[in-house]
Amino acid sequence: MKKTLLLFVFMLATVFAANAQAQLGIRAGANYAGLTGDETSASDRMFRFHAGLFSKFYLSSDEFFAIQPELLFSQKGGESENDDFKVKLSYIDVPVLANINAGPIFFEAGPQVSFRVGGDIEVNGTNVDDDLDQFKRTSLGYVAGVGFAAPMGLTVGVRYNGDISQLNDDDNAPEYRNSVFMLTLGYMFSGSR
Repeated sequence: MKKTLLLFVFMLATVFAANAQAQLGIRAGANYAGLTGDETSASDRMFRFHAGLFSKFYLSSDEFFAIQPELLFSQKGGESENDDFKVKLSYIDVPVLANINAGPIFFEAGPQVSFRVGGDIEVNGTNVDDDLDQFKRTSLGYVAGVGFAAPMGLTVGVRYNGDISQLNDDDNAPEYRNSVFMLTLGYMFSGSR
């Protein structure tokens, strides 16, 4: 499944690169992450971060519509109300967004696949790493956001990033899903077109 998905993304990127104007950029920012679902004991949100690369392929000559694939390292998770239980999960997120440029304002939305690359579970300040096995290594989700494109290639935006698939492998465990509000800053390299 993973190899098929990666092959599809590679083929899609190759087609867009051959037929469209492309821009490359970097992105970083803050995540306000939480876990949603049945009976989650880590329902409070916590501040985390994200950083990575993105590319924008314009599909119209007026640059109104673009496809924007990204590759982000993103920290997610949640904590209990009294901070004695914390779930800290790290992912490689691969969103493929449709991007609508309406002057300096832009809108973006699309699907995302996330690959868990690490994490910690803390109980009273002590790591309990063995419990990470309950979380799936891959999850599917969606992204929606709005932003502002400033001069000189700078962008600032807010996004919501949510999971469609539940995180637990165990059918008897409560259903958890990542729920992340993002404040993201980007820089588009000027010579990348």
